[in-house]
Amino acid sequence: MISAILIFSSRGELIVAKTMKSSLKKSISDIFRIQVINNLDVRSPILTLGSTTFHHIRSDGSDSLWLVAVSRSNANSGAIWEFLYKLNVIMDVYGLTKEGTLKENFMNCYEILDTVLEEGGIPVDTELNSVISKMTVKPPKQISGNLLDRPDLLTMSSLNLSTPGDSSSTLSMPKFLTRNNRSMSQDLGSNYPSNLSWRPHGIKYKKNEVLLNVNEKISILVSRDGSILKSYVDGTIDLTTHLSGMPICQFGLNDSLSVEFGDDSISEVEDFANKKAIPKAAAGRVMLEDCKFHQCVSLDKFNKDRVIKFVPPDGSMELMKYCVRDNLNLPFKVTPIVTSIGRGNTIDYRVTLKSLFPGKLSAKDVSLRIPVPPGTVDCEINVSNGKCKFVPEESAMIWKFTKYTGLTENTLSAVTVPSSDTTQLTVQQWPRPPMSLNFEIMMFSNSGLVVRYFKVSDKDERYRTAKWIKYISKSGSYEIRY
Repeated sequence: MISAILIFSSRGELIVAKTMKSSLKKSISDIFRIQVINNLDVRSPILTLGSTTFHHIRSDGSDSLWLVAVSRSNANSGAIWEFLYKLNVIMDVYGLTKEGTLKENFMNCYEILDTVLEEGGIPVDTELNSVISKMTVKPPKQISGNLLDRPDLLTMSSLNLSTPGDSSSTLSMPKFLTRNNRSMSQDLGSNYPSNLSWRPHGIKYKKNEVLLNVNEKISILVSRDGSILKSYVDGTIDLTTHLSGMPICQFGLNDSLSVEFGDDSISEVEDFANKKAIPKAAAGRVMLEDCKFHQCVSLDKFNKDRVIKFVPPDGSMELMKYCVRDNLNLPFKVTPIVTSIGRGNTIDYRVTLKSLFPGKLSAKDVSLRIPVPPGTVDCEINVSNGKCKFVPEESAMIWKFTKYTGLTENTLSAVTVPSSDTTQLTVQQWPRPPMSLNFEIMMFSNSGLVVRYFKVSDKDERYRTAKWIKYISKSGSYEIRY
């Protein structure tokens, strides 16, 4: 699939070149340097010249190396980029994303490439734990916890890609993405997982517990007439597990495509310690979009029954990403009235901030940024609650609340004090950037997503598991025009 791997410095100097096809000329690196690195107009991560295709990414770090995969077949671009990003993670652990370190330890990079690629350029093993165990040199970096506790190690499991044996597709799929040899791609009912690279055997804990956080960021843009121009929620489900043995975890969401629970299933649902704090607004069904999972999740089980079933890595990880666009629970409503008074160079503000979440909850670190026209030297401000002050360096008034209770309303009235040279034309040409709101609410779900149940089972271990769930809603781009 991959004919060659090339690694360039940020200036275009070739540092590492590993060729898997003997027919590939050494001058192939010069073609990429001329066509991409020295061409400032190129913005695409893929370049095709005749039968040769270059996939490239930039590495993390200040040196920003060029990682390039050359292919001469109808290869799967998603699989190649997945490999390049995983290669970048492995190199970062070994400190090889810096130009000086890579030049001094280039043999380590070649050993990594020999480990993760087999003959023919097919990626065979990109699991960080597994690759390190096969290397003769161990990484100098000290990584706390499990080596997979990083979001950039998520697989592209949400892609609808076919397997190599599927005759309906002409695209080849490498083994590290098909996961046919992983028991996690099966139902996990009778086939108990073994030899999982992300979880070693022999883990023991005195207290077995699971901590699940549903983190959501809501972004919204409100027009001048109060209508919503766009709104969506980007969410992640983060999991921290301290479990003995090789447990199988399973939980269900109120996904709109989920099957209805029968009476027997409901009776088996295990309670969370903080179940009373789940908001009333998080009821009904939620339409999940763009779901992406950690590779430990059984995709067959989710596609068939909408159940998330997995053997977790030990420690913390990002289990799932999702997006919700419909039927959102808006936490705040901002109603601004902004008018010009006097000679037209003074602005009068009347802003109402109302919380829409349940009264038993409260938001913290609430901050409303209210832009003011250029040439403003001060503001006469009066607020019903909270603290508001004029910040000249930001050309805005900042209205802050340490704690904001649900179902409450507060108002702000302010008048700008313009400088002597501020004219009516200056205010009229002011583009009026939108007001922006920042906040954080515990135990409130902007999307309405709820974890219905969570089960942990292990055929060899019999123990009780303490389970905790927490909903955290934050502001993304929460903007209001006026």
